[in-house]
Order: sequence, then C-alpha cells, then structure tokens
Amino acid sequence: MIFNLIDHPWIPIRWHPSATGEKPRLVSLHDAFWRSREIADLDAAPHERIALTRLLVCIAHAALGAPDDSDEWENFGHDLEAAATSYLARPDIHPHFNLLGDGPRFLQEAVPEKGDAVSASKLFPRLATGNNPTVLDHGGMSASRSFEPSALALGLLTFQNFYPLYGAGYKGRGPCADANGIHCVLLGKHLRDTIIHNMLDAESLSRTAHESFGKPIWECKTPAELEQSTQTLLGRLVPRHRSLRLASDLTGFFHSNKSLIYPNWEPHREPSVSIVINRKGDRRIAPARLDRSIWRDLHHLTALRAGDETNPDASLVLQSHREALENETVELWTGALITDLKAKILDTAESTFTVPRGMFGIAGRALYTAGIEYAELISTKLYGAIRTYGSSLSHEHPPVTEGQQHYWHHLDQKHRELIALAAAPKPGQAAIGSTGADDPWTLIVRTAAIAAYEAVCPRTTPRQIEAFALGYRPLHRALFPLPAKKTAAKKTATA
Repeated sequence: MIFNLIDHPWIPIRWHPSATGEKPRLVSLHDAFWRSREIADLDAAPHERIALTRLLVCIAHAALGAPDDSDEWENFGHDLEAAATSYLARPDIHPHFNLLGDGPRFLQEAVPEKGDAVSASKLFPRLATGNNPTVLDHGGMSASRSFEPSALALGLLTFQNFYPLYGAGYKGRGPCADANGIHCVLLGKHLRDTIIHNMLDAESLSRTAHESFGKPIWECKTPAELEQSTQTLLGRLVPRHRSLRLASDLTGFFHSNKSLIYPNWEPHREPSVSIVINRKGDRRIAPARLDRSIWRDLHHLTALRAGDETNPDASLVLQSHREALENETVELWTGALITDLKAKILDTAESTFTVPRGMFGIAGRALYTAGIEYAELISTKLYGAIRTYGSSLSHEHPPVTEGQQHYWHHLDQKHRELIALAAAPKPGQAAIGSTGADDPWTLIVRTAAIAAYEAVCPRTTPRQIEAFALGYRPLHRALFPLPAKKTAAKKTATA
C-alpha cells in the first residue's frame, strides 16, 4: 500500500466560508498549505491539534527560514503556499513522508519484528489499551483491530509528540507530555495566518536552550545529526521519541527500547508552553489540571514582559509576536493532554479565549491576577464555612467537595466578565473584593459563594439553622468586609 502524507488526505480541517470548489473533511499536507487561505482551522482533539500545528510550523520554518526579530513579521511568509509545497515536493523530502513501504517512513525506523506486534490502538489515547480507561471503548488490544492509514498517520504523529512513559525498559517521553504543560496556539483568520503566528523569530529562539533552529528529523542523515536534533527547535517540533515501525496489515507496530531521548524542562522548553513560579519559588511549566479550568491561569499565559527569573513567562510563540499582541485583540487556543505524570493518560483539556490587548499589559494582567486571587481567597473561606457547618452537626464528611464544585462551576460560566474587566482597567476603581467594590467580578464571586454555601448546607431544622449561621458568619465577613475605620472602632470597643 502506498500512502504518502504529502499527497493523501489525513489532516482534519474546517473550511472557511469563503472556500470554493471541493471541500473534503480531510486534506493532505500539500493541500493544507496550498489551500491554507481557504481553511479556517484544524478540526481535531486537543493533543492532535497541538501535534498538527507543530508539524505545519516545522515545515514552514524549513521552507521559509525565520525572521531575525519580531520587527520583520509584517511581510514574512507572503509566499508560504508556494514555498512550502515546493519544499515538500523535493525528491529528497517527499519519500520521508511515506507511512508504509520498504524505504524511509514518516517518524519510523527499522526495528526487529520479534514476537507479537503492539496493537495499533496504542497510538490513540482515547482507546482502551494498556493503562487507558475502557469507559468509551471496549476493544482493548484486539489483534484484529485495524485502522485506516489516515487515522494511523495522525495517531503516529500524536504518539511521538505526547506519549508519556511507555515502560518496557524505555525511560523517555514525548516532549509535549512534559509536566502536563498547557500549550498555546495563536489563531489567525485562516490556517495560513495560524501557521505564521506560531513560528518563532531568531531573537526569541536565542533566549532558549535550543542549540539552533536546526533541521527536521527527516533531513537528518547520520546518527549524530539525529542525536543533535533532540536539542534543536525543528528537531523537537516533530520528534521521534519512540523507535517503532507499523506492521504492514495496519493492526499494530513493532518497537525497540533504543530510541532518541528528548531532554525536558529544564533546560529545554517547548515554544508553546508558559512558565510559572510555584510556591517554592521555582520556575515550572504551567500545567493543566483536571480540577482547574485554564482561564484561572490566563494571567500566567499572557505574561509577556517577565524580564527576570522571578516572574511568570509567556510562551515563546507569544513573546515572538508581542508587538502584534499589544496592539490588537487575538484569539488564543489553549490545550493539553493530562496524565498522572507517569504512564497513565487521564484526559484532555482545551479552551479558546478572545484576549484583549489590555490583558498583555501590566495594568490589565494585574487586575486579572487580583480577580483570580480574590476568587481563590473566597474559595478557601467557603471551604472553611462548610467545614464549620459540618463540624457543628458532627458530620464526619462535610460536603466541601460539592461546595467547591458548585462555586467554581458558576465562575467557569462567568469568567469572561473578568477578562472584559481586565481589558479596560478604570483609574480610581475600588480594588476587587474590597469594601465598597461594585465591579461585576466582585458581585459574581459573592453570588457564587453564597449560592454554593446554600446549595450544600441545608437549613430546614433548628440545628441546621444554627450550624448554617455559624458557618456563614466568617464567610459573610470575607465577602462584605467592613470599612477600615469601622473595623478599628469595633476592635477598640471590644477591648
């Protein structure tokens, strides 16, 4: 079977309303570039979108190079369609995108075909294989399970980017799986703009541990070049962290424990992840979490002007395009594959934000940060209030989890109000959550906390009413703080 990723359709996309002619659901790499102005966006799961974006950006860099600094983006990439398709058509490049065959294969290499092949379902995190859950799939590692070449192409690309610790003596992992990092993608008005918006300039790359832009793995000819590719931008954008080869019947693959090892953070950092400061003061990749929506970390993801080692640091992609971000509203897609930081895949996460330019400024980010801190402060007060309620009723397991879920679910639905508030900070405005504050976010947080407390702390009996009042009193003080003068007077009177 002949299946070449440049010529055959395998990339899921959504067409732009202006597109004309044939509009298939899947396109080849050639058409993804050649018709990139007609394609609105990729149409894939979060981990697949990240892997596809990295592949397209890698090819674009290989075909166009990169600007020296952020001042040269305006006219860069005007010939992307012609340059990328010409690059892919080169006789020394085209064969490396074959999925099958006796010659070079895309992200594969020759390995001993000993024993039974691993089921091809292992390439898809959503399918029940190994540690993956069986909630939506009961096929397991069935030997007769086969897949279309288009599905295998996408699965293979995603596997090489994301798969966590695999076991069987192999200690490496895909570079995108590091620390469950949140990956940011700048969206354009069509796929062509999205590709260019996620490329880096040379100045931004110089602030990383990458040795150079380097070259894609399919251009590497020797073992030394392959080893060096793990330290370069293009070599890491499309990694081959697992040595494997697909079986000819498409039901599985054979693999080897000897493979390329991609250094993770730190020192290396993927261009689409941001850096945060943890409670110990250490710099870490901003992680996605099952119990925390991504909007709660948006102030970290938009920290363009860190300047030192003690502040959050936005992704290299955003820093590379900072001039444009500070002058216009942008669409920012964020997503991640969430694991247990070992071998088990738990879930995916994604969010799309319309980020106003104010969010990339000092005042806007400070206001957003204050809003997040206020919401988290009230969350702890709510936790304590529910615990007090339960203790007064001698409940061994008060409904604190249910209360937190109710509270944050309400804020999840209203977080755009905080973004809008940070977009246009008003001089002289009372601080969020302070005495007399009447901004929309303060009111939303108050409403959410009271509703959550009332939802999980019933008051239908005299004992419950007494417990309710006991728990609600400190929560009310946090939600409606007294003016400083009244607070001082009250303390004096008590003394």
